[in-house]
Amino acid sequence: MKFSLRHQSTGKLYPYIAQLSYAMYYAMFRKIYIFNRLGVPTDQPVLLAANHPTAFVDPCLLCSYLDPPIYNMTRGDVFRKPLFRKLMESINMFPVYRVRDGYGQRDRNDEVFEYCIGKLKEQRVVTIYVEGEHHLEKRVWPCQKGIARIAFAAFERHRLENLQVIPAGCNYVAGDRPRDEVMINIGLPIFVRDYWDFYQENPTGAIQRLCADIEQALRSICYHVQSEDDDLLAEHLLELDRNTHSDASFPVVRHDGVRFFREKALLDRLNLLSEYDKEHLEGQISQYYQALHEAGLNDDILMSRRLVGPFRWLFLLAGLIPFLVGYISSQPLAVFSRRIADKKVKKREFYTSVMMGAGFIAGIVYYLLLFLIMLLIGNPFWIALGLLLPFLGWFSQFYREKWEEVVHAIKALRHPLRGDLLHVRAAIMEHAIIKNEPAATELAAIKK
Repeated sequence: MKFSLRHQSTGKLYPYIAQLSYAMYYAMFRKIYIFNRLGVPTDQPVLLAANHPTAFVDPCLLCSYLDPPIYNMTRGDVFRKPLFRKLMESINMFPVYRVRDGYGQRDRNDEVFEYCIGKLKEQRVVTIYVEGEHHLEKRVWPCQKGIARIAFAAFERHRLENLQVIPAGCNYVAGDRPRDEVMINIGLPIFVRDYWDFYQENPTGAIQRLCADIEQALRSICYHVQSEDDDLLAEHLLELDRNTHSDASFPVVRHDGVRFFREKALLDRLNLLSEYDKEHLEGQISQYYQALHEAGLNDDILMSRRLVGPFRWLFLLAGLIPFLVGYISSQPLAVFSRRIADKKVKKREFYTSVMMGAGFIAGIVYYLLLFLIMLLIGNPFWIALGLLLPFLGWFSQFYREKWEEVVHAIKALRHPLRGDLLHVRAAIMEHAIIKNEPAATELAAIKK
């Protein structure tokens, strides 16, 4: 198999995992949006400053969809067992030893800093998850100082004029469920040289300023709800907006930021509302969702505009047998992945990572075993079926989603209260939605 040169690295498994991951993402995600993918240069030293909603899904996505090979900082306790250490190192992971993980030796992190500086000298991309912890809250946490210290140390030692910090935002609809949607955004570079004079006068002040600028840059490409009290209101507003602007199923991977910046403008508007306006909007939405519940509907069903026409029925009829084959053959793998995640995961942030990892490893073994069985049978039909089973497993998920869309559309169109509910919904959206000038401005700035 021929691999893209852009995935070359010293990690022995890195190019293979990066290529195999694409099939996994199509199974795990309904939609993947990537904005400004080429914003990370391939021939310059880069510190990629990323937020961290999930445990391992974020680095996997960044490694697969960005051009240069990426070296990811990850928590040191994962490296305690020799087998896991070799695995992590083979996919360009390196440890950071945190006090809260039970580490107290400062010299260990000095080695990590030296490692990062060495990679930057080699014109590599090093990812640091600057919030210091993973979380699914739709807000950016304060930037930890480690990335600034590494940046200034590397610049001081090697005078890397092109050394830059580039923000990377990973934004999920949920973050802890299969068939999720994710928006990956790459922001504008922050050059370390612009802070050097200030650093020489006031190192502490320069570190604080760089961290503040990184945090602000992340807020421009990440969901950010200012107050925790507004989290539920924000989720409802995002749901209403997504169902108003539903996207086509294909392509699964889209290279634009239109949807994200539209949704971000909505959250920015929420952050600026007075407490009185928030309470009024929250009351409207609460009454609307209560009415939906009493009517036996949800907002997605109400807004369903999928045509229940002959072509849709023809697709469902023609795809029924492939769906059944894919569904039955993929069920053991799906059940195994869910059970492993349900049993092992204590925090929401790990759920998708564990389920994806279990499904990925078990899936390779499972589908390879099925293919070998078909190969032993020797019949060309069964051999072809063995090759198609992974695709049919994905198709079964897609078919099920299309079937549910048709059922929802029929239910919504026949409901006697649909018109009244849509009228209430339109009033809420008129109150909540504003023109997207802030989003358009940020979109244009990054495109430049």
